[in-house]
Amino acid sequence: MTETAAAELDLDEETRLSVLRAMGALDRTGDARFDRIARLTAALFGAPRASIMLVDEDRLWHLSSTGLPRQEYPRAGSLADVMILRGETLISGDIRTDPRFDAVRAQLTQVDVAFYACAPLMAAGGAPIGLLVAGDPEPHPPATPEQMIALQDLAAMAVNELERDARLLSSERGRRLERQRVDLALEAAGLGEFEWDVARDRLFVSQRLKDISGIGQSSIAAEGGAVSFRFVHPDDRDIVQDGVRQQLEETGRYRVEYRSIRPDDGRVRWMMGAGLMTRQEDGSPGVLIGVVQDISERKRDEEQRETLLAELDHRVKNVLATVQSLAAQSARNSDSPAEFVERFEGRLSALARAHEQLTATRWSGADLGALASAELSGLGEGQASWSGPDIFLSAKAANALSLALHELATNAAKYGALSAPGGRVRLSWRLRPEGGLVIDWLESGGPPVEKPTRKGFGSVLIDRVAGRELGGSGRVTFAPGGVHAQITTSAAAIALRPGADDRTSATDHHDEAATPESPRRRLAPGSGIDGLRVLVVEDSTLLALELESGLMEAGAVVTAVAGDLGEALRLCEEDIDAVVLDVNLNGAMTMPVAERLTRRGVPFVFATGYGERGAPAGFSAPVVRKPYTIQQVLQALAEAVGRSEG
Repeated sequence: MTETAAAELDLDEETRLSVLRAMGALDRTGDARFDRIARLTAALFGAPRASIMLVDEDRLWHLSSTGLPRQEYPRAGSLADVMILRGETLISGDIRTDPRFDAVRAQLTQVDVAFYACAPLMAAGGAPIGLLVAGDPEPHPPATPEQMIALQDLAAMAVNELERDARLLSSERGRRLERQRVDLALEAAGLGEFEWDVARDRLFVSQRLKDISGIGQSSIAAEGGAVSFRFVHPDDRDIVQDGVRQQLEETGRYRVEYRSIRPDDGRVRWMMGAGLMTRQEDGSPGVLIGVVQDISERKRDEEQRETLLAELDHRVKNVLATVQSLAAQSARNSDSPAEFVERFEGRLSALARAHEQLTATRWSGADLGALASAELSGLGEGQASWSGPDIFLSAKAANALSLALHELATNAAKYGALSAPGGRVRLSWRLRPEGGLVIDWLESGGPPVEKPTRKGFGSVLIDRVAGRELGGSGRVTFAPGGVHAQITTSAAAIALRPGADDRTSATDHHDEAATPESPRRRLAPGSGIDGLRVLVVEDSTLLALELESGLMEAGAVVTAVAGDLGEALRLCEEDIDAVVLDVNLNGAMTMPVAERLTRRGVPFVFATGYGERGAPAGFSAPVVRKPYTIQQVLQALAEAVGRSEG
């Protein structure tokens, strides 16, 4: 081999080897097509040896041969090492005397033939990947032109077969890679696949789908497709069957979501199924291919999201309704706009401080000491003090107690102990043996106390807060030496601090259903509810106070206020004309009350903090949504009792 040839080898060898190895023919054996070509080549020259030879980096692989004992030989020192770069068809009767080999004869250390014929195997693009060769230890007479052409044709036939195989191999590799991609995607997405062979009426299920669905068999009699629906929850089966049938008829594919009952353990799981019907040449159904995914987690997330959104809607509207009630009560008990602003802002600030404490614990509750500090720490120069055990209040109790403390502090600063330099306020709390708390507010050192001529908002609030929001009692004593307020609570006012254990703290959760709001007709002034005996069912003390005041001002008689379900069920049996009914009382739905009122023929109005999912279905009662105005409640009551005017 010349230096030029060696340089060409260094330049082209990497590319040539890349093409060769991409064809996937190295190390293959036993192919009748190539055996036939090798035999024809040997017969063409009457030679004992012939081979379809692939020239690798350091070896010769005889894809098919005749007269050779092995398939693999070293490349170095061979004729192929020289001829692979020449890219020409060559026939030599005796290479020992052929001058074409004079320059490389010393390198041919592995040559034992005299006669030698070869044609390059040129792949697409001109890369020589091997040789079609014939050899004989004995010399041969010169070859004819016809032999030269026949040798080239046979080489071309071998290349055609090699390239055909390479295309098939590439396609198979592509299909294998694509299948691996699909498998990876199916596994990542949690999908199990199936096929329904319509003609054979067999359902074939993958291992993944068996794991997802609990189906034990890989192949099942499809029963005309009906077997697939056997695992669908009975409540969903008809809808799913109709949906699949309709979608296949319209588009040839379907996608449905349904509940499935696992046949192995009976668990109910949410599934998504999607499929595509292939068609035969005559248009008849061929194979239905499809996937199934367990979407139970997604469904739980969606349900939780809907619940959270509804809860957020409820909380926001309850806050707005509370603010609305604070404004109304502040206005009703104020003698001037300035006094109203002062009272209203103070009460809003107290509510905001409580909410800040609750937000920090994700509405699981608030620390009583922190609430006391927020209300009292800024009053006077060391005039207020507070002490008691470490108590964590429920969210409902924290909101209510914060407002009560604010009212006590405001009155003490204006009229009581904190209005004088030497006055003192002492707040303390202790646990009750039977459960709950006793909270004492004691003033001293202030101006002489005179019992008020009328019961103000603060006293009413404390009484109602203790009785309804805290499940206990409250009283305010106007002793000459200072005001003493005592509030007792039930055990429900105390919550478990987050992280204390796995139980859930007592919080003010509501869960109200929806019903379309009835159309309203405006109530004419002076008509509608005069003299009506109305029962108010509302667990929020502030809202109950506002309803009670508004109804009485409009001429109604409020017979009672019920703050829990048991009380509401008892009071709704009394002699009443109408009821304002909160949909949810401390987490308990008031449907039993609505049903009892319906049986008695007592009209009622639903009040709710939710949006369109506001009131239970099945009742014709009007609905008012928080934050509502007293005028809206009056209109709804008048409509419910049939006294509204157009």
